[in-house]
Amino acid sequence: MCEHQRRRCRSAPGTAAYGYPVTVAQSRAWSVAVYTLLRVGIFLVFWLPLHFLTPLRGLLAAAAALLMSGAVSLVVLDRQRGRVGRAAGGFFERLNARIDASTRAEDDEDPVA
Repeated sequence: MCEHQRRRCRSAPGTAAYGYPVTVAQSRAWSVAVYTLLRVGIFLVFWLPLHFLTPLRGLLAAAAALLMSGAVSLVVLDRQRGRVGRAAGGFFERLNARIDASTRAEDDEDPVA
């Protein structure tokens, strides 16, 4: 048994810092946070040079950077966007299941007159 398997460490699959297990909710939140930070980072990579090195300023520079970063992120962040989509889909599936269960519980409670 190697050192990695004997102790829980940060690099072990399914563990977070300090060896605590990662919950599914933390994993989903982490996916959304990483995707958002990457999108903002890509936007800044385009906006900063446009704003400071070209005559484009303000809203025009932001709009141009938004278009360019959007096109790049379609290709570069495809895998991360899929993870966020699965997380959002799972959230809405659970929400719909709770609504359906609540509706069934209300139907069961109603006495037939």
